[in-house]
Amino acid sequence: MINRYHLHSFSPATKNCRFRYSNYFQRTKYLSTSNGPKPFEAIPGLSSLPFLGPIHHFLPIIGSIGPKANFVDLAGHLHKHYGNVVKLDGIFARANMVLLFKPEDFDQVYKAEETTPLRPSFDTITYYQEELRKDVYNGIFGLTAAQGEKWRDFRTKVNPVFLKPKLVKLYAPALDEISREMIERLMKLKDEEEYLQWNFDKEVTKWSLESVAFIGLGKKLGCLRDDVDNQKADVLIKCARDIMDLAYKLEFSPSVWRYFETPALKKMIKTLDLQWETSASYIKEAKQKIEERGYDIPDEDKSIIEKLLAIDEKVAILMANEMLLAGIDTVSFTTVALLYNLATNPEKQEKLRIKMHSDKPNQYLRACIKESMRLYPILPANLRRTTKEHLVHGYIIPKGVDVIAPNEYLSKMEKYYPRPMEFIPERWLVDKLDPLYYGNAHPMITQPFGFGVRSCIGRRIAEMEIETFIRRLLQDVRVSWNGPPMKIVLKVMNQLQKPYFFKFERI
Repeated sequence: MINRYHLHSFSPATKNCRFRYSNYFQRTKYLSTSNGPKPFEAIPGLSSLPFLGPIHHFLPIIGSIGPKANFVDLAGHLHKHYGNVVKLDGIFARANMVLLFKPEDFDQVYKAEETTPLRPSFDTITYYQEELRKDVYNGIFGLTAAQGEKWRDFRTKVNPVFLKPKLVKLYAPALDEISREMIERLMKLKDEEEYLQWNFDKEVTKWSLESVAFIGLGKKLGCLRDDVDNQKADVLIKCARDIMDLAYKLEFSPSVWRYFETPALKKMIKTLDLQWETSASYIKEAKQKIEERGYDIPDEDKSIIEKLLAIDEKVAILMANEMLLAGIDTVSFTTVALLYNLATNPEKQEKLRIKMHSDKPNQYLRACIKESMRLYPILPANLRRTTKEHLVHGYIIPKGVDVIAPNEYLSKMEKYYPRPMEFIPERWLVDKLDPLYYGNAHPMITQPFGFGVRSCIGRRIAEMEIETFIRRLLQDVRVSWNGPPMKIVLKVMNQLQKPYFFKFERI
């Protein structure tokens, strides 16, 4: 049985919520005056209930906002009604939040927090790693969950491997082979319309897992082959999705898991255990293969885990696990969204096909990826938790507040990107005199891989996977879309709403 007191008290946000503002108002220099800074409570935003926060505003029928299907709709409502600085009190003991709608403002806060930035993970996962499975993690939590100096130490150890300039070239031949296997499988399935309508994303995720497993572990799992037992791969894919769905229920929906062991929390713990066990079995196989073969081989033939094992075995294992968990659905989402944009803009698809045979074959492809990620980012916003006070628009934002940059919403505003809802890769290539030029927008607006030192360490790997697959696919296949526009649904991350209406034809 989970200790209720311990469960409740473990969350930093919970620890501080009772006393933060009583102490805050004892400092009279921050009391609101006509000229001086205004207190945090003076920031406009949704009204709140004790403990429940503003959650009643999101209830169907009776809520002032109601359930919003995606982040852009929610951010638009808040921006319209409350202005450029909006406060949302924490729900169920989570930290309070502030949305900043001017890029200059969150740029100011994020850069001031850049030394050791805090980007909170899910409290449920933190609790799982720090308390329930402390014997497994032993104080080392990986890049997603670690904070402060523990995060910096981990990142410092993995940076030399992930940020090598030649990294992307080392794995290009293998990724091209995996892309060929994926296309061959896709052509076999192309006439199974009903299956692909509901499972196309799963097929793309298999390709993504096969790719990241080869880079991370140096082995192919056989995800794309029917003659290989894919049970463990299917478990990993299902676990990754279940963890995100459960995190949404536990962290952002009404839940009392901090006080009672709820069914959703039990399922989350069971799923995290299964994910770790499955991932660990793959990692163990990879280590055994390395030990049997020996370490005296050229660097270009080594997987990421082999390179990291030479630095720190615990870090190597956790980083490999994180790649298998966080590195599959993100690439899958981005690839499916890009295919949709190319399918619904056939003139851009044809232009890309031609450009791939030019003297700069990757330039237009990379512009297509950037433009697709502007329209369909995997994360709708960036976030930092303040470690000190900030003055923004005359308001004091105290320590311990989650400052949110609504990137997807801003990326779809006319004032920053002309014709914002159109897929126009050219905006990333035209010169400064062109009204479409991307540089006319503030550089902090479109940040699909995050910002600063906590930006995605796997960015170059993800881009290489996508570029390799799209380049190989469009050489022989024309992609079209025969259905209504695809929509984004917000959970923890953006999700693409099914069904899918892709059609694939040999050229």
